[in-house]
Amino acid sequence: MALSDWEERPPDNEYFEQRTSYFRQGDVFRDVPLGYPFPADAFSHTAGNRKFLSGPFESGFGLLMTPTCSMAAQGTPGRYAHAVRSLAPILPLEQLVADGVIKPGSVDDLRRYDHLINYLYVPRIEEADMPESLALLYAGITVHHDYLEADPDEGGDGDTTRRIAQLSEPAAVHFKYKLTALYTGVLFSHADFSDEIR
Repeated sequence: MALSDWEERPPDNEYFEQRTSYFRQGDVFRDVPLGYPFPADAFSHTAGNRKFLSGPFESGFGLLMTPTCSMAAQGTPGRYAHAVRSLAPILPLEQLVADGVIKPGSVDDLRRYDHLINYLYVPRIEEADMPESLALLYAGITVHHDYLEADPDEGGDGDTTRRIAQLSEPAAVHFKYKLTALYTGVLFSHADFSDEIR
């Protein structure tokens, strides 16, 4: 897909908004186990002109990819139907550029259009010490729901989950736009998606 085909992503200051007390697709979590069953020396795979990071990773930030409608218990708002959660690892953009995964010349266009099909641009979340990053949409991991509910701050600051942010409606629509491009190879319009809370 040509850069000219991509619509601009939402601006950083409109990316996050507390929308629900329950978990939704696109929520950002901290202290997520990002381990994979790869050999210790497996770091990257290259074929042709592309390079993909494959691990091994430790723990860090993750973006919930499980669709909200799949998690929700039908007819019971705020309850969950099953405990399986799929997340995309979130890694710092600076690290991905340094590792040669992202070309330095594409960063300005990435910040404007978020046009790299295998990734989702995630703006910096200052209060969580998360730098400007990319979610690796192609490298989903699976965790149990209860792991996301666990309190990572045993100091007792009142935070009872690992969630640090929730996507705003425009950012959630953009996320669906990116997932559709990745899994279908077709680029729709932001106008083709919605993310209303029901």
